[in-house]
Amino acid sequence: MTTMPMGAPQIGNATDLGGAIRDARLSAGLSQAELADDAKVGRQWLVGLELGDKASAPFDMVLRVLQALDLSVILKPEPPSRPYPRVPIITATEILRRYTKEP
Repeated sequence: MTTMPMGAPQIGNATDLGGAIRDARLSAGLSQAELADDAKVGRQWLVGLELGDKASAPFDMVLRVLQALDLSVILKPEPPSRPYPRVPIITATEILRRYTKEP
């Protein structure tokens, strides 16, 4: 099983993804036009993706951008949004009191 590299961004929405792509592009020293050309997407489409305006972007286009930046997708389960309900602890004495007849 693959673990997340240290410092890997958590992506929770289109804005997070766009920011991570922009940061990776800048780190790679690429212009938007160069990345768009490498990924075979339009520059204006890439601008929208980086701004987080592509919440329903075709996944294959997003993958091409990620591949052009040598990035990958890692899926991991989220922790539960709320803690499990507390279950009361019943002692043996309480169980005996409930199920035995006392004179």
